[in-house]
Amino acid sequence: MRGIVLDVDGTLLDPAQRLAPATAAAVQRARRAGLHVLLASGRSARSMIGLVEELELDGPAIAFNGALTFRVERGALHALAETPMSPEAATAAFTLAREHGIEVGWFTRDGWRVTAHGPGVDEEAALTDEAPRVEPGLPDGAPPPLKLMCIAAALDAAPALHALRDALPEGVSGQFSHPRYLELTAAGVDKARAVEAACAALGLSPGQLAAIGDAENDIAMLRLAGIGIAMGNATRAVIAAADRVTGTNAHDGAAQAIDALLAGGAAGG
Repeated sequence: MRGIVLDVDGTLLDPAQRLAPATAAAVQRARRAGLHVLLASGRSARSMIGLVEELELDGPAIAFNGALTFRVERGALHALAETPMSPEAATAAFTLAREHGIEVGWFTRDGWRVTAHGPGVDEEAALTDEAPRVEPGLPDGAPPPLKLMCIAAALDAAPALHALRDALPEGVSGQFSHPRYLELTAAGVDKARAVEAACAALGLSPGQLAAIGDAENDIAMLRLAGIGIAMGNATRAVIAAADRVTGTNAHDGAAQAIDALLAGGAAGG
């Protein structure tokens, strides 16, 4: 094994959205052992910069479920590859989501836009510490998005997200990162494809990676990797797709998985 790719929310971070000292220390042990460590998240790149810097990661990182691959150099974000949605498909999906009564965030590399604040938008802003711009006329004048975040403010509103995914226009795909979060990107975009491209740039094969995740948008990545590891708090579908299961993110599950890989001679694979 020559590398590890980690999801962020529900995996790297604990339930309070903090990077636990045990997890940070395990990542450093992996790096000292010579492993590449990558992050792959549905989050925006802007909300990942602090984590990349805190973990002292110098390789590519993946945001927006694979729509953007970037590096952080001296606090600045440098895009390596990006796949925005087409303006027509994004506008159609945005309109459809609002017709379903769903709050929608329009994410680009420089931030995110909403038509108004709502409970779902405020929850996302608090989780990621990234405030949106309020533009009531959205999507008029907005650049093509890398992601549309569709949020059901309460669990009983989640069926609307499934109805939306079933009705998405051509050129748009949707993946759940949480039971109340449906993330829309250009069709064909996912973490697995971005991880595969990042591996090629690093001179690795995906089979030389271990991947750790907890949600539907991690499944393809877990299947791509040589070892797919589900968090103990993962959904049943993720656990079924994984080769191994570790502890929950409330009990340093990512750190446990990293240390198990290192104990098994991961760096020599």
